[in-house]
Amino acid sequence: MVLVTKTHTLVCQVLLMSICVGLTTLCTAREPPKTRTPPVNMYDLMIDASVFPQSWELWHGPDPIPEQERRERESLYVVFRYEGLEPGIVGARHAVFRYRNEADAATSFSRHGFLNRHVITPWAVPDEWSYESPFADRFKFACAEIDILGSYWRCEAVGQHDEFISVFYTVLSPEYMTLEDVERILVAIDERMAFYLGKDTQ
Repeated sequence: MVLVTKTHTLVCQVLLMSICVGLTTLCTAREPPKTRTPPVNMYDLMIDASVFPQSWELWHGPDPIPEQERRERESLYVVFRYEGLEPGIVGARHAVFRYRNEADAATSFSRHGFLNRHVITPWAVPDEWSYESPFADRFKFACAEIDILGSYWRCEAVGQHDEFISVFYTVLSPEYMTLEDVERILVAIDERMAFYLGKDTQ
């Protein structure tokens, strides 16, 4: 009798949890798309080579990214290279994703950044790193040594700004991209996002 009661209680708890998750998903799905006046031009949110150290240049873009998630409405990416990089290695990449609303962006935030394959060392925040985005609703940053066409250090930053998610990654080297350079680029991304989304930058 006790076993039956415990089993019944467990089944009820699982059903209740499933109902709660379902209601949360339903409410999120019913939240209307974000509308802005004036509308935000995605191309305005993309950085250019002027915020990079010398000898970096635009390689290609901005170009649309094929949609990988149903919640995404639009996406763009742009790629930059340093003249000394090995052929085939992407120097730096900036991508921006527009979602239906802030809830969809928040749900998708954890899925952006920090690839698991090819990682030699775990992703971690460098000891000397202190920058936290003052404008993003959510922000994460880490670096790792990876092995893609050779081993090198790579840093990634992901920020949610309302219904937008910005993703930036770059190779790291004392010769052509230091942590100080990375911080300047992330500040430029944050300020651009804040400006075009009408946030108070004071």
